[in-house]
Amino acid sequence: MLEETKLTRRSFIGGAALAAAGIAATGLTACAAPKQASTDASASSGEWDDEFDIVVCGGGIAGLASAITVATEGDGATCLLLEKDVSANGNSPFCAGSMLYCEDPDAFMVYLDAMIGDSTPDDVKEAFADELAHNLSWLYDLGAKEEWLEVGPPDDSKLGEWPELPNDNTYGRIKFKSDGDGPNHVFQFLLNVMEEHADAITFKASTPMESLVQNPETKAIEGVVANGKRYKATKGVIMCTGGFESDAEMLYNYTGVKGVFPYAGKANTGDGHRACMKVGADFWHMAGGAQYWMALRDLTNTKFVSTVWNFTTKQYGITVGVNGRRFYQDYDACSCPTTPYAEADSDPKLNVGYRHGITQFGGNWTHLPFPEQAWFLFDADGLAAGAFPSEKSSDPVADGWAVSAESVEGLASAIEVPADELTKTVAQWNEFCDRGEDLAFYRPADTLQKVATPPFYAVLCVPSMLNTDGGPVRSPQAEILDPFGDPIPHLYSAGEFGSVWGHLYQGTGNVGECAAFGRIAARSALSS
Repeated sequence: MLEETKLTRRSFIGGAALAAAGIAATGLTACAAPKQASTDASASSGEWDDEFDIVVCGGGIAGLASAITVATEGDGATCLLLEKDVSANGNSPFCAGSMLYCEDPDAFMVYLDAMIGDSTPDDVKEAFADELAHNLSWLYDLGAKEEWLEVGPPDDSKLGEWPELPNDNTYGRIKFKSDGDGPNHVFQFLLNVMEEHADAITFKASTPMESLVQNPETKAIEGVVANGKRYKATKGVIMCTGGFESDAEMLYNYTGVKGVFPYAGKANTGDGHRACMKVGADFWHMAGGAQYWMALRDLTNTKFVSTVWNFTTKQYGITVGVNGRRFYQDYDACSCPTTPYAEADSDPKLNVGYRHGITQFGGNWTHLPFPEQAWFLFDADGLAAGAFPSEKSSDPVADGWAVSAESVEGLASAIEVPADELTKTVAQWNEFCDRGEDLAFYRPADTLQKVATPPFYAVLCVPSMLNTDGGPVRSPQAEILDPFGDPIPHLYSAGEFGSVWGHLYQGTGNVGECAAFGRIAARSALSS
């Protein structure tokens, strides 16, 4: 049965908007679950408030995939799906909704292995690749119609996100069409399917998972504490609580970056991570994710210029730190196009770009430790070319998006950076533009726009991200492992909560993983 919130296609949009506005409207804080759970409530002994075969924590795509698999393959098994937010949420309703799949797991495994290497064991990668091959048929089995979907099958004529790597054309993408009579997002489709199985799935919104209940002798997970109540899970608990994008302390501890503003949901605060730490889980990929790039914000640092995943206008100017100097290859966005900056089978050590926040640095592709604040600078010609989107504001200075000055020195004063440093930086940049080559950071030649014609403008930049990927180590059966490689009995994970993506990342991969490991986790729990 559905409790707290009746989720329909109509309420999906409103629920996502309410969640984006902040959990405070419901009386919850940004981190609803306490960092230290009640000792009595999480103890193995004690009365249970309710009992289910499987408890799933987190109502995003991974949690929905797990719960639906319990309902459709569990032969009468019952499932409790818990969500801390006011409606099923996480990052799922904010993502583009494209789902990774493949047709030949062995061929795709070559590309997957080239991307993430030994950061994830081969048996886990193989389980992932094998299950990806069923993503499309799974959607059809759940009732998706062909006319609802845009299916881009593997295509030899198309380049992947990493065209330098072998077999980059062995994956496909599935996306629900944004128009038409069917659901316009995979998340909405799965919500509809969940409602169809209300006899097997009990959904509770505004019910944050607070701790796991562990048997002190066997170390098996027996249930969860959520919103002060104890729920028994006779077969297992599946953790689908996403990342820790909105926990500033965890972001700094694991990635070394402060002042981060996530693009998507605000409810991912590491609650599941802390619960799994307490029961002895090992962790991996904690520095990974779709992160970071220096995104444009208003002068009060309260809103983004754009949260579109591949938005950038950085080709029309330069980005400088608070010292007035350029400090990285500053044509950045969530995922700048690889074409024409990366040709098939070219040398990745010489290529540039920001592929979901991963960039080339000294020949390696990695995440950069960005500063808390920087400035995007451009001139009158850059503004005319589109450095600030006209649809956002025809006068970015008057509307509080930018500051301006008639000289570089005046702009330096306005943004409080050293005038002599900024003057040298701009002069050097203009020299690079004249010669058609950025000798400092090797920005693509077609992004070299001079900063020479007054007035000059500056827009605030801050480190931004979509999601983290780190969490508990996962086995091929989606079991959560302890530091010695042994499964914690009856505890499983799916999605971005301990994702397989430990190094490079292929776009659509997180949604594909949510579906694939959501099914794997549910089947493993059902068989326990």
